[in-house]
Amino acid sequence: MKIGILGHVGNQNLGDEALIAAVVQNVRRRYPETELRGFTVYPHDTEQRHRIPAFPIRRMNGGPTSTPQPRLTAHPPGHWRSASARAWRVLRARLKRLAFLRVLVQAAGRVGRAVLAVPLEVPFLVKSYRRLRGTDLLLVAGSGQLNDYWGGPWGFPFTLFKWSLLARATGTKVAFLSLGAGPLRTRLGKFFIKRTLRLAHYRSYRDVDARQCVLELGLPGEHPVVPDLVFSLPCDDAPPDAVRARPRIVGINPMPVFDDGYWPESDPEVYGRYIRTLASFADWLVVSGYCVRLFATQLRVDPGVINQIRALMREGATAAGRERVIAERISSFDELIALIDSLDIVVPMRYHGTLFGLIRCKPVLSIFWQRKSEELMRQMGQAEYAIDVRRLTLEMLQERFLALQGHTAEFTAAVRRQLPAVRQALQTQYDSAFALLQAVS
Repeated sequence: MKIGILGHVGNQNLGDEALIAAVVQNVRRRYPETELRGFTVYPHDTEQRHRIPAFPIRRMNGGPTSTPQPRLTAHPPGHWRSASARAWRVLRARLKRLAFLRVLVQAAGRVGRAVLAVPLEVPFLVKSYRRLRGTDLLLVAGSGQLNDYWGGPWGFPFTLFKWSLLARATGTKVAFLSLGAGPLRTRLGKFFIKRTLRLAHYRSYRDVDARQCVLELGLPGEHPVVPDLVFSLPCDDAPPDAVRARPRIVGINPMPVFDDGYWPESDPEVYGRYIRTLASFADWLVVSGYCVRLFATQLRVDPGVINQIRALMREGATAAGRERVIAERISSFDELIALIDSLDIVVPMRYHGTLFGLIRCKPVLSIFWQRKSEELMRQMGQAEYAIDVRRLTLEMLQERFLALQGHTAEFTAAVRRQLPAVRQALQTQYDSAFALLQAVS
């Protein structure tokens, strides 16, 4: 049996990598002899991080971290050319049976520079077809992949559509597991996503907002809501809170939301107010006797925001303040979990920063830019501790923090009560996805 896991991962986002890890561990727990294959943006990173063979999902996986896949066997001259020609003939014959072949050809012609894209895209499709062939089930692992906000319609939407067509051509079953959806703003992006979901054998969405986004496309059929896959990550329970000497530790997980040069649409006013507020909040925590732990979950871009916040802090510049402001880098999910376990309260901006705090049963005060984090807090019965970054003020942050500080035991107990049902919902979803293998066999 061969199972593939597809995700837009490899760019050092520990939240997205935790999704892949959760699926890998759940597959191996049920089918220990299964051959796993990754299909990701940066396959070299996937192979190193998850110890599975991996292949690219896009023709241009750019950047210096993208490493070519080595050939595993030697063949005589001309073998690859003739083998590719044979594979292309088979792929073309199978794709002709699909109603979307013309759309795929037209789409390939618009990627990048039209004149060069077609001759380059076709060989990549051939290679991808050969790599996917023989895979029984392709699991598309969560995250907010159903959007055209990042990269436009030729980013996530076209990539997912392309691989859904390849799966049909190779006879591979496809299951979309707990995906986020939106924003979807372009007609072409909506077209690709709608056709992609039509081709799926199973699909679910991680929250009500994502489900509503898909319903607005006019897609028929069932649209179950199943929590984020990270909740299904098998890991040891968080250690019980020890009686610790003061000061207590507050973790702040920032991100470059609406930052010019990184975000799809910049808003310098919102971003500037946001980092100034976090810097003032961190100063207030230090003066109040707390230690502040600034940490990243996107290891490539979040450290820059952390440096900006530290530069704006007044108390962090003093000798006493420097002892109480910690910003050591981490590099893995295990290190991240150990860090969160050391915290008393978590103040995250990233969605998975919020989720990591919840799965470790820590009191969380979530700042959000998109409703997915607010919806996550609502799922766990804690919506009152979610703040929209557009409305964020120091006074509001302090008021909500003090309220949470006074109810940490109630917060933790409520989350602990919710977690078993959340995890059971995910196990039921794995049952549904793996049932597709019975049809294959």
